[in-house]
Amino acid sequence: MSLKRFFKKFRSKTKEFFSDEYGGNLVEYALLIGFALFILFIVIGVVTSLLDWTVGLSNDFFNLFG
Repeated sequence: MSLKRFFKKFRSKTKEFFSDEYGGNLVEYALLIGFALFILFIVIGVVTSLLDWTVGLSNDFFNLFG
């Protein structure tokens, strides 16, 4: 198989994938998963910062008495 035929077939398959309704759905699912991971990391960051804040407050409280 020649290199030219390979690239021509690859290009046609790529175009077919993105124009196909099923391929479009795969791209949409990938975007939704990426967005969900982004939101998850934001939530995890907020929760860990709240935990660090409470640990700091408890350390300050115990330093008052000891």
